Amino acid sequence: MPEASRDTGRSTGRPARLSRAVIVRTAIELADRGGLEAVTMRAVAVELGSVAAALYRHVKNREQLVDFVRDAVLAERTEVSPTGDRRADLRAFALGLLTVHEAHPWLSTGGLPTSLGPRSLATLDEAMALVANHPAGTGQKHSAVAVLFELIAGFARSGVATRSLTAEALPNESALSQTAGRDHAIAVILAAVTGVLDAEGLD
Repeated sequence: MPEASRDTGRSTGRPARLSRAVIVRTAIELADRGGLEAVTMRAVAVELGSVAAALYRHVKNREQLVDFVRDAVLAERTEVSPTGDRRADLRAFALGLLTVHEAHPWLSTGGLPTSLGPRSLATLDEAMALVANHPAGTGQKHSAVAVLFELIAGFARSGVATRSLTAEALPNESALSQTAGRDHAIAVILAAVTGVLDAEGLD
């Protein structure tokens, strides 16, 4: 009986049935193990027991694959609907997005995506909806949301580096300090977003 593969569910010697969803899922697993630099058409094909040429029927190139991968993990985020409490809504949104970044540290690496997928656009629309009732102009709201996304990515990057150094220096550190660091990050993010929204003469 053939041995099942650990990551893809395929059997040894029998290539997986290819689809964009299967390719993207496999690329995410590779990125989680080795960062975005580990995601190449050839590496994904090897994981699937296929050849790189077969992937091009489903994905145009590596650049597009990376865009798909970044977009796909946003499905893990908890959606936030406006409740009337803007600060609480923004906090829940920022926490949810930061959690996705922490689960996939590569998400904030590799530069900007070449195009935004449906989940990325939905995430942007959701953030704008959370500040819709603020009297600031549209441009100012876009600036505030841009600050929110950039700070989340920045804190995620620094958090990964900090946890790596702490794990070496203080291997028995409790999760409590990590939670405190996340709470601090969310507080700073909310203060920055509020500052942009309430600033005068930006729109």
